[in-house]
Amino acid sequence: YYTSIPGSCNFETQDQEWTTVCGLTQDPSDDFDWNISNSAVMGQTGPDTDHTPGKGQHFLYVNSSTQKEGNRARIITTILFPASLGVCRVRFWYWVFASRQTGVLKV
Repeated sequence: YYTSIPGSCNFETQDQEWTTVCGLTQDPSDDFDWNISNSAVMGQTGPDTDHTPGKGQHFLYVNSSTQKEGNRARIITTILFPASLGVCRVRFWYWVFASRQTGVLKV
């Protein structure tokens, strides 16, 4: 259901660029970037699965282990979301691998 709502993205983009398909862009003024991967590639530092229905398994991630305190990785929406009928929701799932470099997630 959620993957068919305008503005949603599941990162199962095959050979297409996720930023285009999902209407997102990397902030050119941030310090490092988001990447797309899956649990098979991430191994023990990533989640076992994602929340995409069916056979989905890709997700966005940042590797903060080599970053300095205060560094930012930021993505920005590039498409306007349709007007809602009195209800506006942002729904996302996240997973944090506990380390000393773990920072703050802001939405």
